[in-house]
Amino acid sequence: MTPPLASVIVPAYNAAHTIGDCLEALLALDYPSDRLEIIAVDNRSTDGTAGVMRRYPVRVVSEPHQQSSYAARNTGLVAARGSVMLFTDADCLPDPGWARALVAALDDDDAGGAAGRIEAAPGTTLVERFQVDEHVLDAASAFTRPALPFAQTANAAYRRAVFERVGLFDPNLVSGGDLDLSWRMQRAGWGLAYAPGAIVRHRHRTTFRGLVKLYAKNGHGAALLGERYASYAVHQSVRVPICRVKEMAGDVGRCIARLPRAAHRRDPYVALHPLFKLGLHLGDLLGWTRWRFGRRLGSDALGYLPARPDEVREAV
Repeated sequence: MTPPLASVIVPAYNAAHTIGDCLEALLALDYPSDRLEIIAVDNRSTDGTAGVMRRYPVRVVSEPHQQSSYAARNTGLVAARGSVMLFTDADCLPDPGWARALVAALDDDDAGGAAGRIEAAPGTTLVERFQVDEHVLDAASAFTRPALPFAQTANAAYRRAVFERVGLFDPNLVSGGDLDLSWRMQRAGWGLAYAPGAIVRHRHRTTFRGLVKLYAKNGHGAALLGERYASYAVHQSVRVPICRVKEMAGDVGRCIARLPRAAHRRDPYVALHPLFKLGLHLGDLLGWTRWRFGRRLGSDALGYLPARPDEVREAV
């Protein structure tokens, strides 16, 4: 049986140091090359990302209007020819069988999308070790949550028909656009499959500053989702900054309390772990602040079409 034509879409912003490895991994996929197109989307990079992309036999397009990974994915979707759309990120390394496993998960006619497994690429810093311990980007956890599951765009696939029915990604969600799309799809009647054999290896943040920025983006995105989904409304509460300040004070106390044990074991990570937790809480606080006092944007750009208003705002 001839496999469907699959389009892999990779957005990239200032990813010159990682996009080459990602594209090499995609070019090594065991999916039939005549049934696969790879679309790399440069999203207003200033570090030569587009030049690196052009060294590889892939299709390079540009999203110059809005710096947003979801806007870049939408640009890739408009350019794509496949009946199945696969997504990964510029800091990810898909395994050779990744595309085949994701596409196979869509053999079930009820499945409109599929999520694969996300594992950590080998790291060298204590910040990376912390993110492994905290199960950052654990795709399986999205299928055990009380609300609807969702597919993270670091490792996801959708039928083209899904986008034709529910619209594209919302480019104005700084984070959580993958959840929004997955939920709109499921509310339109499709299911979401989990493909544990579809593996990508993700390069985690390597610095404390990068960790804080990541969780600031996630916190901002969660608050924006609260405008749309009742189950995320808690992220808009004024209790958020109060709780985060209390948690950060506790993180400092735990760090101090662990200093003797860290010295005894000669392992600074023992004491630093609570400080890395502080980074998560600080990032979430910054994200909430950006949501509360930042500029709001509409959700009508680049072909984004929400589900019916009553569906978008109903409780999950």
